[in-house]
Amino acid sequence: MNVISSEEYENALKQISISDKQKLMLKAHYEAPNRSITYSQLARAAGYDDYAVANRQYGQLGRDLGEAVSFQFADAETRPGEKFYSSSIGMPNAYTTGEFQLVMHHELSKAIQNLQLF
Repeated sequence: MNVISSEEYENALKQISISDKQKLMLKAHYEAPNRSITYSQLARAAGYDDYAVANRQYGQLGRDLGEAVSFQFADAETRPGEKFYSSSIGMPNAYTTGEFQLVMHHELSKAIQNLQLF
């Protein structure tokens, strides 16, 4: 998987529609320590009780973002034959032993900063 440039992320962020809840999750992820966050934390940021809802919503954001720039999504490790759409946003934190954490791509955080989204 190749991560796209910050300029490509900027273009994608300008092209896609981001719901209010998705924006709350993206902001929480951007502001998280080391830009690493769990889906439970994303859920709380958007006012959801269940991480599964956040997983679907953030995955849709990742899909929309990635498809806007023909991103090559990683394969889903736990769902054979499916794509991990959040891979356009970040990758798993390899240094955690607890709940799954997603680390935002530096290029995406730079695009968010350049666009002054938050």
